[in-house]
Amino acid sequence: MGTPWGTSVCGKDVFCTARVKSFPGGKAEVLVCDRPIFGGSGWEARNPGHVRARRADGEGHDVARAVRRARAQVRDIARCTPFRWFVTLTLDASRIDRYDMKAITRHLNRWLDNQVRRKGLAYVLVPERHKDGAVHFHGFFNDALEAVDSGTISRPGRKSPQRPRSARQRAEWLEGGGHIVYNLPGWSWGFTTAIALYGDYEAAVSYVCKYIGKDMEPGASPNGDGPELQPAKIGGRWYYSGGALGRPEVTYCDLGFRESLEESGAYRFDLPQAGLSFVQFTAKGGEICGKPGAKVHFSGHLPVGEGVRQDRLVDVHPYGLGADRPEGRQDPPGGTGTSVRSDGAGMTRKGALQ
Repeated sequence: MGTPWGTSVCGKDVFCTARVKSFPGGKAEVLVCDRPIFGGSGWEARNPGHVRARRADGEGHDVARAVRRARAQVRDIARCTPFRWFVTLTLDASRIDRYDMKAITRHLNRWLDNQVRRKGLAYVLVPERHKDGAVHFHGFFNDALEAVDSGTISRPGRKSPQRPRSARQRAEWLEGGGHIVYNLPGWSWGFTTAIALYGDYEAAVSYVCKYIGKDMEPGASPNGDGPELQPAKIGGRWYYSGGALGRPEVTYCDLGFRESLEESGAYRFDLPQAGLSFVQFTAKGGEICGKPGAKVHFSGHLPVGEGVRQDRLVDVHPYGLGADRPEGRQDPPGGTGTSVRSDGAGMTRKGALQ
């Protein structure tokens, strides 16, 4: 990667004012600080003791910062990895306690590890709780796993996938902007939906990232006037990831803070606890602040599919994406084998035979 314009590229013991992340497609995300903190082994606090004292008085800000960092990490992974599917994994109450995060994590990690080693799965998953506390997962998979047509279609404006009554109706729904809902029969702990990514990939990534920090729990108030709700990790993790994942290439340089504020789309934010101010903007075509910047090298691309429809990300729900199970809907009785549910939910589970 070339050197972005500026006074220097930072060495091990030299700190700079800007961090540049380069992504597929020639885009670069530039973060500029009003002080030279980037480079070396990480951020350098000008007055570490002072910063620690101020952080102790504002633990809520640390949690918010952790959420932002986790979302940024998931966004980096997704933008640099050729994911194929938007997936939702839910759990079968007859097979596993959907409220026992320790048991869920144990089985999930074992299954994911097997799929990575045996099939070449690459993934990122974000846990979420239903209103009743049961856990499920949203995220992205590459094309390593078998996907089968569930027989249902996700239609614009409908919360849950629907099953067409005829081949003609199916064709009409697809022509009208619907998308086929697939199942992943390899998921042995419950139900799945998978939809091929289409449209605005960045919007899909943002959709998944919003689940990080969505769950709230009581925490210490920065003002000391009692507990207040704060974003909570589910099972001690903001997200799960594994397999052959891409990462952005990161370089450091010196850029002017005021000049960066004038960039198109630039926005400023402050971290009072650290006494720092930042400005962030996106550079395209290898230019930063209007001058020749880093040449971006990538080994792949992000295939969103041919004939991509440029519309919003489809609304896919486990029983409605991010929604709870509709009232009155019951799981089919257990049995042997694997089949697709016929109630229009587009879900499948091991051990359900109609």
